[in-house]
Amino acid sequence: MTIGVMNISRVDGADLLPDDAFVLAQLHQAAARNPIYGASVMIAIHNAQDEVCQLVQCQGARQAQRVTACLRALGFVERFVLGSPFHYTFRR
Repeated sequence: MTIGVMNISRVDGADLLPDDAFVLAQLHQAAARNPIYGASVMIAIHNAQDEVCQLVQCQGARQAQRVTACLRALGFVERFVLGSPFHYTFRR
């Protein structure tokens, strides 16, 4: 079985989340389940200072759905940002 690749990039200069390692481990686990390839979906994660600290690139809508559900389960809320280059933006 081929597993889709989800990329997570740290934004230089931005403070990480206090539980960053735990959040990243949960996201990788959520993304690893039988992804369907498709268009890339970009997700921004904001830190306590309301700056983007992590960028998540999912492969396909199904993988993005699992990752966004994981973020919500971890207490993140989605924000609509007018003119944002991201498909989703989350913060706590």
